Amino acid sequence: MSRVKSALCAVAAAGAAAILAASPASAGTNVSVHTTDPWHAGAAGFMANGDEVTVCDNRSDGKRATAIFVYTGRHSSEKVNISDTNGAGNSCAVKKFDIPEGNRVLLEVCVQDGANGALRSCSGDKEGKA
Repeated sequence: MSRVKSALCAVAAAGAAAILAASPASAGTNVSVHTTDPWHAGAAGFMANGDEVTVCDNRSDGKRATAIFVYTGRHSSEKVNISDTNGAGNSCAVKKFDIPEGNRVLLEVCVQDGANGALRSCSGDKEGKA
């Protein structure tokens, strides 16, 4: 009976190895950026697993942190601004997307004075992959 179990285990292991080998390598690239001001008043991140952008206001200065996210979606390329508007020390702003695996994304974060204020202390674009 132990030979039958051994044979079944070997067949199961071989099947699992074939399935794993056939799976495409689909590792995305996470991105994190912070503003260039001395206090790093804004930070943002892209999580490839879940296609999620988070932006955080890190400084109580009356300004907001705004992430600029560029990606290619299912139907078009998009440029989206995501702002943390509830002040520093509170929850960060989070937005989910539906981006095909392997597509290039760009993320930048800036400090902004109000909804229409100029973007300052921007991090510069950093590239990742969905």
